[in-house]
Amino acid sequence: MSRQEVLRAVPWQGRSSTRRGVQLLLDHSAGMAPFQDDRRWLHGLLGSVAGRDRVEVLRFSGCPPRGVVRANSFEMEAYRAPSPGTPIVLVSDLGHIRPPFTGEATARADEWLAFVEGVLRRGCPPVCLTPFPAAAYPSPMGDRIALIPFDRRISLRHAREAVRRIHRLLEERS
Repeated sequence: MSRQEVLRAVPWQGRSSTRRGVQLLLDHSAGMAPFQDDRRWLHGLLGSVAGRDRVEVLRFSGCPPRGVVRANSFEMEAYRAPSPGTPIVLVSDLGHIRPPFTGEATARADEWLAFVEGVLRRGCPPVCLTPFPAAAYPSPMGDRIALIPFDRRISLRHAREAVRRIHRLLEERS
């Protein structure tokens, strides 16, 4: 406008939002057992921020495509990604912790990568709160999901930058 040119399209800047709600995926695999209090805390926190009625809570073991269980149920059902634009918050090690004798119960990295690619194709930004630093994950995974470690040293600035990176990836794909 300042150059007295005609605007053909209004430039939009994407922002993280919970207006469509949030899908919270809680990993109940053997490797995540020490973090059950963290899962509970995050569930309560997310409900207070986004609104308890706007948070879909699903539990899984291994990887979500193997099946999920709703918050107040014991019945396994197929995983369905939320509507496009809905953030997906994972509390998981993404198969990084491999306790002894779990065998195929622990999901492999390629299984997790396929899941993350699927939710990205759906237009849902994935964020993972994990007990490991982002550098512990292979680059294909770290490039496609915002990895936020459970760490007292983590800053809000770091978390925002991780989420912005995923939003830029989604914008490039559309």
